[in-house]
Amino acid sequence: MVVVLVLAGVAVLGAVVVLAMGRGGGLAEVHPDYPPLPLSDPRRVTGPEVAFLRLPRATWGYQVAVTDEALHYLAHALTERDARVVALQQQVDDLRERLGEPAEPQQVGALHGIQEPVAVNGSPTGPPLPSPGPGAAEGGEDEPGRATGEQHP
Repeated sequence: MVVVLVLAGVAVLGAVVVLAMGRGGGLAEVHPDYPPLPLSDPRRVTGPEVAFLRLPRATWGYQVAVTDEALHYLAHALTERDARVVALQQQVDDLRERLGEPAEPQQVGALHGIQEPVAVNGSPTGPPLPSPGPGAAEGGEDEPGRATGEQHP
């Protein structure tokens, strides 16, 4: 009986040594239990792709691995896009310098405020401008302390 136990111990010890040396095969390849993210090339990520991205849900919230992968992917895409914008802006500044144009152009657009109301179908869409009240030509005030254009109670 003792001989059987010693032989079993030597067999187990030999198996451990063989496996520790890298012989005897490896583990099976692990595949994720979720489909790949439906995002294209990081340099071409579009707004609709991000808007329609649906992450798989877990018992409590979203699957952490998929959410982390999506956030890292989008962070990488934004970093690449920011670097490209900076490079293109530098090229524009260099071209302006060569042409002798001012370095700071007049900023136009919705991010910088619109100076004139936009007309749609011939009618302005902005708020109506206040009309000057009576007495505007004389001094700009109807009565002391009240500016022209204010409604009286």
